[in-house]
Amino acid sequence: MELRSRRIWQFTVLGTSLFLFCLPILGQTDAPEQNSRKSISSFYNYEQVLRIAEEKITTDTPAKAFDFLAKAKELNPELDYRFFNLLGDAHLKLGQSYQATEAYEESIRRNPEQLDLILTIADIHETNRKPKDALRLTKLYLEKKPNAKYRLFIAAILSRQVGDELGYEGYIKTLESDTSFREEKDALQASLSKYLKVRKWKEVEELTVRYLPYFPREEGMYESLILARRGKKSPDLESAYRWVCTIYKNETRYFTRYGVFLQESNRSLESLASFRRAYYNLLKYHTNSDAGEIIFLIRQSYANLGREKDTLAIDQLVKDFKNRKNLKDEEVETHQLTHRKNREVLLFTIDWFKNKNTNKANYYRKLLQERDFEFEEQEFLNTMGPFSLEKMIL
Repeated sequence: MELRSRRIWQFTVLGTSLFLFCLPILGQTDAPEQNSRKSISSFYNYEQVLRIAEEKITTDTPAKAFDFLAKAKELNPELDYRFFNLLGDAHLKLGQSYQATEAYEESIRRNPEQLDLILTIADIHETNRKPKDALRLTKLYLEKKPNAKYRLFIAAILSRQVGDELGYEGYIKTLESDTSFREEKDALQASLSKYLKVRKWKEVEELTVRYLPYFPREEGMYESLILARRGKKSPDLESAYRWVCTIYKNETRYFTRYGVFLQESNRSLESLASFRRAYYNLLKYHTNSDAGEIIFLIRQSYANLGREKDTLAIDQLVKDFKNRKNLKDEEVETHQLTHRKNREVLLFTIDWFKNKNTNKANYYRKLLQERDFEFEEQEFLNTMGPFSLEKMIL
């Protein structure tokens, strides 16, 4: 009996102890993240919390940095530029470029003297195919560093891509007015040829990138850069194609080559956009050139995309080009009516009538505008290619 009473007493004491131990836990109402931040505030000040957040970002655990940044905001509601830099870094490490640029731009507003950060934001915008935003930041940088040759070159490229031809010509003239290396041009070409022969891709790339701002319309420089980046399998190869397409905007060959590059990368919709630009340039600027290769590549893109109707339309277009001298107006209109949603057939029809019948040409221009509006989202017409903001209507 005495043993039983002692056991009952022991269980009673144990139960009471457990209850008292669990009582604070049961009484908690804050979420785990809030408790974590409360514990942080007990030991660290604003500066220390920012340092910890930076450590989390640099040690490849950026998601954990957000708790510390949230606590920093509680400790110091009057946030400085460093907070937004770290917030941008954390988002960028997680691949969230939109949120990163928002944070970085807020940092710039609080401290406009961060020139390296301005370039970082500009480069992110350029990578994300936002030339207007990239140009805005590049101009902001050039206000502080007006003689930065490479950035003047980039400003020229971006200006033409957003349709600012006056700005483009202005930057190009500024670059070409510097004759510092004019006498070394032949020696530079000789060095590039030598390095290309022995496949020293790194040296070729470094030389071309360094001297392109001094010779922005020297075609051989772009050819060398493309060869070097192809040889290196560089992720920057595409930017070289976009640069040369921008400088030689009215040519067909570079848009064709850029399209083939995109096709090799299994980016069929983007390659179609580049081939379309080549086709547009052919009709507008090179009317006597052979359209065969470009039309073949457009057909190939449609086939890769599984667009059978457009593939058939291109087959008809090939016949019309071959029989162009014997075509009649009625046949052109019949073919357009048969393939009324195909962009290339519509452009061919506009080109056919533009010097014959203005009313009919305008009618088909209207049809093309309606067609592009209908397919705008499906074909990403406002984002594909370096001149996506242009309508490409003859």
